[in-house]
Amino acid sequence: MEKYHYRITLEPLDALAAPMASRALQFDFDNHDDIFLILDRLERRGDFAARDIPPLALGLKLLGKTLMENKENPLLESFKPHFVAFMRELKKSTPGKTEE
Repeated sequence: MEKYHYRITLEPLDALAAPMASRALQFDFDNHDDIFLILDRLERRGDFAARDIPPLALGLKLLGKTLMENKENPLLESFKPHFVAFMRELKKSTPGKTEE
């Protein structure tokens, strides 16, 4: 299976984070999906604000990967069915349309 390689960087940008200004977080991860295509799909849906799309897409992909890699973790075990149900609904729902 083809894998895409990504790097995430998190840096404090404002005075509120001043105590942490010297800190930064950076990590690499692989995923089976092209996350940029997912961003495009979420933009086309039209039911999320543009500013919410990148954190939503990244959060879902990172959480999904963590759930898959830690299947036996009891803390995550109870959450997994809810995550799977959400992802199914997200993938099948019509962009910009809510179900009644």
